[in-house]
Amino acid sequence: MHFNLRKWFQGINNAAKAFEILNSGSSFSQGLYGEIRQPLGGVSLMGIKLSPDSLFTVFRNHGDVFACVRELKENTGSQGYLWVNKKDSNKEPDINQIKLAEAALNFGHTFRALKNKIIQFQQISGSAFLLILRSSNTNSRVLGFDVIDSRTLSAVTDQYGTVFKWIQRVKGVSQTYEPGEILNFKQHDDPNSPVFGLSPLEPIIWETRTDLSAMISNYAFFSNDATPGAQYILEEGLSDEQQNKVIEDIQRQLSGPENRNKSIAVAGVKEIKSLQISPKDMEFNLLRKFTTEKVCAAFGVPKAILNYTDGVNYSNGENQTQKFWEGTISPLQDLLAEFINNEILPVLGIDGIKIEFNTKTFDDQQWNEASSRADVEHGIITINEAREKRGANTFDPKTYGEFVDKPLIWNGMGVKPLDDIGIDTNPDGTPNILSEDQATKEIDRINRMANRVNRNPGKAEKKFDIQAKDFIEELFKEA
Repeated sequence: MHFNLRKWFQGINNAAKAFEILNSGSSFSQGLYGEIRQPLGGVSLMGIKLSPDSLFTVFRNHGDVFACVRELKENTGSQGYLWVNKKDSNKEPDINQIKLAEAALNFGHTFRALKNKIIQFQQISGSAFLLILRSSNTNSRVLGFDVIDSRTLSAVTDQYGTVFKWIQRVKGVSQTYEPGEILNFKQHDDPNSPVFGLSPLEPIIWETRTDLSAMISNYAFFSNDATPGAQYILEEGLSDEQQNKVIEDIQRQLSGPENRNKSIAVAGVKEIKSLQISPKDMEFNLLRKFTTEKVCAAFGVPKAILNYTDGVNYSNGENQTQKFWEGTISPLQDLLAEFINNEILPVLGIDGIKIEFNTKTFDDQQWNEASSRADVEHGIITINEAREKRGANTFDPKTYGEFVDKPLIWNGMGVKPLDDIGIDTNPDGTPNILSEDQATKEIDRINRMANRVNRNPGKAEKKFDIQAKDFIEELFKEA
């Protein structure tokens, strides 16, 4: 829906009521309601309306949705951040600009709290709106930023989506803002209302509604002692008062788990017929598992991150965490950094620095250990260098011998220092330099030895060959 701007300029108050664009967050179904309208006092699970309020209703009541949003906001920026010189990353950033940026981002709250609030609103409603907080004096200095509840905000635009006014309504009180007073952070554009973002919840709203309905049905079943309903056939001729008394007696004696499997005799009841439950009525686990998969797919959060361990082991669990970071968190961090650098910092008059969020690094421990072991065996690194790579303390050469700091060659039967290869000693202890033919044979012997250790020579062996050949050539030059 778009607006007649001429009428809007005739009177802001009346026009705002008549022509404002509601930030529905689910524009494909704007105005579509459930069977029961939502009460004024709160949000009812049985009356989910497809609106911004509906999205927050699902967030508050659906465990998987809540967990996905929690993981996204807690992991984004969790590895810390750096302020970098915008023009030359090799130079130190301006300390005064850093202090100004930090003061604004931490005004009235911590930067972490602001970041979490931005991600939470963006993931639930599609957009996070930041109000620029200014001082009340004449210079109107920017103090900081705060997130506005997207459920209270609407916009007045032209047919091309250009914002003319922002309107916030809270408990019947309206407040208007100029376009430049509010910053809009979004990840996906709403194709029907480009002013607003598209929530990941919108494509799965029906799955989550179905899951909540199944949860309520399941709760009602077990609240009734996991017993199917029964039909009580009363005796003929009972007055209304007698019928009501029979019903009250049944409810009093059979309600609640403490009366499970209890048998009673009630005057006035002629026959009791149990109502059978279809097996499909209890297939909640399969239904909820399907919904969990849809929710995780929409938010880009693997099930293992939500502590669903079915089919997860140490190996693929680590891979899922890595995929979560590379495919979801890192792009979200980059988007947030762009928003801060391109929207927030210019408002503060800062143009010499930019923020960069640190990313999480993943190491394949088994591969690293095998690689360092092979490097030691082929003389590429020393024992102490391998221990440093694994984060272990190095050996003291005085205690463990000088060879902990020397490259060694392992031939399966013994170990020989790399600097001794190709050099024999005379009886008097002086080096006996090999001839060219002898050196070539020695290199061939080393290659055969390395191939026996690893039948598929890789980069480590190639590097070793180069080192050995260079070493022999240096010997001939010195000779």
